[in-house]
Amino acid sequence: MKEGITLLICTYNGTDNLPKTLEGLANLVIDEIPSVKLILVDNASTDGTSEYVNQKWIVLGNPFELEIVHESNPGKIHAQTTGLNHVQTRYTLICDDDNELFPDYLKNGYDLLRSNSRIGALGGRGIVQSDVKIPEWFESMAYMYACAPQAKKTGDVRPVRNVIYGAGMFLNMAAYHKAMEAGFQVLLPSRIGKSVVTGAEDGELCWWLRFCGYEIWYAENLLFNHHLRPSRLTEEYKNSLLTMFKVGFPVGKLYLRIFSGELRKPIKLFWLKELLYTLKDTIKIPFLKGADRILEWKRSIAQMKYFMSARSNYDKTYLQLLTIYKSLNPGK
Repeated sequence: MKEGITLLICTYNGTDNLPKTLEGLANLVIDEIPSVKLILVDNASTDGTSEYVNQKWIVLGNPFELEIVHESNPGKIHAQTTGLNHVQTRYTLICDDDNELFPDYLKNGYDLLRSNSRIGALGGRGIVQSDVKIPEWFESMAYMYACAPQAKKTGDVRPVRNVIYGAGMFLNMAAYHKAMEAGFQVLLPSRIGKSVVTGAEDGELCWWLRFCGYEIWYAENLLFNHHLRPSRLTEEYKNSLLTMFKVGFPVGKLYLRIFSGELRKPIKLFWLKELLYTLKDTIKIPFLKGADRILEWKRSIAQMKYFMSARSNYDKTYLQLLTIYKSLNPGK
C-alpha cells in the first residue's frame, strides 16, 4: 500500500450535512503527507448527493483527489466496507458526514500513526455543535454522541474503555486487513438510512483489531466539530441511543470476557447462564444507591430479552469468537 491517508465519508442523503464537512476537509493541513485522497460512498441516496459533492469540491478548488463510489445496499456497514475496499493508502480516516475536522486533525493523526505501528485504530474528540439549544441531559450522553474525550490522556484507551467511536477514527489498514483475513464480521448491524439499529460496528472492529494484537488509541490533539441535527437532540432519539447500547451490551461484554481471559473454553447452554446472571443482577436493582433505577430496569429487561431471543445463536457466536481469538493468539 502506498504511503498516505484516504479520507472516507459514507453518506445517505447527505447534502444538508456535507457543506461544513467538505469545507473542513478543504482546510486540512496536508503539506507533509505524501498522498491524500477523499472517497465518498453514496449509500443509495435519492437527493443528488453525488452531483452535489462533485460541484462543491470544484468550488472548493479540488483540494485533493476525490473519488465517488456507490453502494446500493442500505446500511452504514455495507457502505463503509465498500469504501475500505477502495482504499490503497496505508491509513484511512473515517469522517462522518456531519464531522468538521480541525485543520491539524489529519497531520496530527498521521504523525502519531507513523510513530507507533502497534496502533490499529486512533480516535479523537467531537465537540457538539447545533442550530438549537443543547439539552441539559446531553453532557451525560456525550460519549454516545461521539462528543466526549475517550481517555484521560493520549494513549491506549484501556482501562477506561476498550473501543473508540467511529466518528473521526483513523484505521491502520495493515491491521484492518489482518482482521479481514481472520474473518472479521459485524454481529450487530448499525444504521440503515437514518434509522439507528445498534451503532456497534466500529466497536466490534476495534475488538477484532485487539484480537489481532493491535492497540486502540485516543489522542487529545485530535478535535472536530460534530454538527448535530435538531432531530438528534430530541428525547425520542436519545432513547433510541440508549436502547442501541442496551442491545449491544451483551456482545460487547462477550468480546471483553474472551479478550481478558475470563472465557477460555466452551460452556454448555452459555446463553442460559448469562440470562440467569442478568436476572440475579436485576433483583439487586431496587437496592442500588446513586443509580438511575429506571434505566437499570430497562437495560436488564432488554438484555434478558436479547438472551431469550438469541439463545443458540449467542452460543454459536461465543464459540466462533473464542475459536478466532485462540487462532490469533496461540497459547493464550
